[in-house]
Amino acid sequence: MLSINNKLKNLKTITNIYNKSVPSSSILVNNNINKNHNNINNNNNNKNNNYISLATNLFNQKCIESYKKVNYCKKKGGSNNHNSNSNDENEKNEKNEEIEIIEKDDLIVPLSRELLQFDKASNKRKDWPLNSEVVVFPSNSVNFIGTTGPINLTHQFITRLVPNASGKTFLGLFLHKEAYRNSNQIGKTMDSIHNVGVLAQVSLSFTGIYFFETIKRIRIKEVQNGQYPFIVTIEPLLNDERELKDPKIPALMEKINQLSLEYKKLYPDIYTISSVSFQNQIQVIDNPDYYLSAVINYFGLNYPNECQKILETQSVVKRLEMLHDLILHEQPLLALQQKLAKELEDKTTSYRNKLLLTEQLKKLKGLLGNETDEKEKTIEKYQNKLAALTLISESSKKVIQDEINKLSTIDPSSSEYSALKNYVEWLTNLPWGIYTPEYFDLKHSKIVLDSDHYGLEDIKQRILEFISVAHLRGSLQGKILCFIGPPGTGKTSIAKSIAKALKKEFFRFSVGGLFDESEIKGHRRTYVGSMPGKIIQALKLTQTSNPVILIDEIDKIGKRLQGDPSSALLEVLDPEQNSSFADHYIDTPYDLSKVLFICTANSNQDIPAPLFDRMEIIRLPGYIEEEQIQIVKDFIIPKTYIDCGIKPDQLSISEDVIKKIVKFYSREVGIRELEKLIEKIMRKTALKLVNGTTERVEVTLDNLEEYLGIPSYTSDRYYDVNPIGVANGLAYNKKGGATLYIESTAEKIQKPLSSLPLNQQQQQQQQQQQQQSLQNQQQNDPFEPTIKTTGNLGDVMSESSIIAYTFAKNFLYELDPQNTFFSNHNIHLHSPQGSIPKDGPSAGVTMVTSLLSLALNEPVKNNLGMTGEITITGKVITIGGVKEKTIAAKRSGLTSLIFPVDNRTDFEELPIYIKNDVDVVFANEYKDVFEVAFPNKKQLLNNLKTF
Repeated sequence: MLSINNKLKNLKTITNIYNKSVPSSSILVNNNINKNHNNINNNNNNKNNNYISLATNLFNQKCIESYKKVNYCKKKGGSNNHNSNSNDENEKNEKNEEIEIIEKDDLIVPLSRELLQFDKASNKRKDWPLNSEVVVFPSNSVNFIGTTGPINLTHQFITRLVPNASGKTFLGLFLHKEAYRNSNQIGKTMDSIHNVGVLAQVSLSFTGIYFFETIKRIRIKEVQNGQYPFIVTIEPLLNDERELKDPKIPALMEKINQLSLEYKKLYPDIYTISSVSFQNQIQVIDNPDYYLSAVINYFGLNYPNECQKILETQSVVKRLEMLHDLILHEQPLLALQQKLAKELEDKTTSYRNKLLLTEQLKKLKGLLGNETDEKEKTIEKYQNKLAALTLISESSKKVIQDEINKLSTIDPSSSEYSALKNYVEWLTNLPWGIYTPEYFDLKHSKIVLDSDHYGLEDIKQRILEFISVAHLRGSLQGKILCFIGPPGTGKTSIAKSIAKALKKEFFRFSVGGLFDESEIKGHRRTYVGSMPGKIIQALKLTQTSNPVILIDEIDKIGKRLQGDPSSALLEVLDPEQNSSFADHYIDTPYDLSKVLFICTANSNQDIPAPLFDRMEIIRLPGYIEEEQIQIVKDFIIPKTYIDCGIKPDQLSISEDVIKKIVKFYSREVGIRELEKLIEKIMRKTALKLVNGTTERVEVTLDNLEEYLGIPSYTSDRYYDVNPIGVANGLAYNKKGGATLYIESTAEKIQKPLSSLPLNQQQQQQQQQQQQQSLQNQQQNDPFEPTIKTTGNLGDVMSESSIIAYTFAKNFLYELDPQNTFFSNHNIHLHSPQGSIPKDGPSAGVTMVTSLLSLALNEPVKNNLGMTGEITITGKVITIGGVKEKTIAAKRSGLTSLIFPVDNRTDFEELPIYIKNDVDVVFANEYKDVFEVAFPNKKQLLNNLKTF
């Protein structure tokens, strides 16, 4: 049988095609013959011909995308008695001959009487598609005969629906193969679908929704096109009429009925929501095909592969047997569903009974005169709390009262009630107008600070000054302290000591890594689970409006595009703004002006500038070796005794051991690492005591390595005596001060023979070549002296090396014009410990000294450390971290130091115990440094001009 497309090519009666105002995928074909030609034919043959009128209604003009059925009907024509009648009939025939066709890609389907004549068998089969051709519709589930339901058809399927002689349209429903179900090629190839499916009649409802009803099992016989959606020729899969008389069929159907009824008795809760009655609607079905579909849909058997096998099986008996086995395997799942349904019903019943009993209890209490409502209790509690807040402002009190009134009008079972109750709970629990009495006793404050901390005399003095000013003012209002120092130097503990000295409540929270500003100012109440920020939480916890709040790690606060917590802190810390601080959750101004805020940081470089501007900075440079020894002895060891449960008479650590631990096992300026080392000794001691190997442990210099291992450090100094080209500088980082070696070495430039003195002829040749060499100025001279730097130096320090190199060459020329060292050598400048990044300008004088030591072949004075920024003219300018660098120099055994003259004040403010045993020279120009660093070359300074 030819395909529809091929048949249409043979139609010769279609002579006039014109467009109609319908979608582009559809055109209207006017299959009219010329009017004159039609009139002649009608006049001559009207008595003997029967005409087929085609009533078309494929497109509804009100709903273009919805297609309706095309109805076909046959109509006999009347006799030709009058010409007027003939003309009228011709006009009717012309209208009847106007037919609609569907065009999509290569498919053109004219629905005319000529097309129907190609397949007379199709005209007689009302439930079979035209020419046995259908569009393939890939399905996610298996459909059996008798299945009905809505179907979602896209435009490309709708335009390919071809009605048969009865005006019915059909689709072929075929299941996806399992291997293609999760692929993008679902239905795109014929290999992705099964060969056996069902024929579905498609109809359009008045609401514009397509419905399908499966009527036959079919098999794909031939594919008519090679693109999606596919059109295939099908053949029916009919049951064997002789097999239908087999007595096994009713026996199997009865067996399935009995099994289904047994399941319904065993698991009644599963079928309570089903509107289908098995006895009245399924058990009475005698057609095996419809019975299969009804039973599968009743049990909801969603097993595509098994159901597809049932559909493909030809024998009715085998299909029923396979269905029976499938239902048997469903029993464990039914049991589980029954269990879950029972549990759900029990919970529902329990909740319903609880509500009923609660209401009955309320009625009984009302009859007894003891009726109390939980909601009324809550309202009364909040009213009492509000009445107790005698110092609250009128505006805040009005806000709380309004919220309590609103709470009384809301049903307790609503979600809004819970959120509003939580809000009122926060409002009534805040310490509105409640303040801790001010306590400014200098003697008490000094005792607290001395008992909690050893050393730090300048810090303690600064804190006592701060308390004295507060005593004269009568308030700490408007003060924000910020402690900046290396880790482990006691910043947090000092803040606790201040709160203890002032006898105020203390609250600490860290903002390190904080990215959400809602942690500071709270969440808005529109969000689920919203709550106030840390500041309001601190006030509720301390129950006072003037606590000491420590904001830790403020230099590590985060920042992102969605919010900036540092900007949110401005309102908290700014004395001009925090008197009316508005938390997003509380949404009512709160006075924070009496709160003492203390911040901590490791470096001021990472603190946001607007915050830094509002703080009073107190620097904690760290502890020197003597202080660390005393802290370990007086604070760390007694504290660790308690933490580890060891008695003092069970363990003894001599002072020599403590000195060795401080000097060779730790390099921190704080005490955190020392605490870990002492804890390590205590743990090993506890193990020996518990094992019973000893009753008392004594740690000495001889057995210290048994507890702490080999010393981690020997000395910061790499050289006992400085070699030529090495100078000892001083550096400052977040962990405190450290020594910084600068090493220089030289590589002699090997010039070629052509650079030797030339005779006159060679000089003339050289002059001729000079012009060409001048034109190539972009190329570097390979014999030009250069300097190379290594050691993980930052941009600023790299620039300092270039400045030092330039100044050193000029300074050497002033000292000794005959010295051509820098002209004949490449310089390599290096800073050890390359894994540690280094940056800053304060190593300038150290670099110049290292380069001059190399050029003069003279070592730098031993035990000398120096720091200072050098300018291109030799001026030594100020640096930072004088205290930290001095402590690092003493720890490394340096006895002489060179500082810029502008740092004299910083050094003079240092405690006496830090300045002891150190000789300091303050340099204004580099010649002052040269005089100290190279005592054997002082006479060269006489050659200096005004430099």
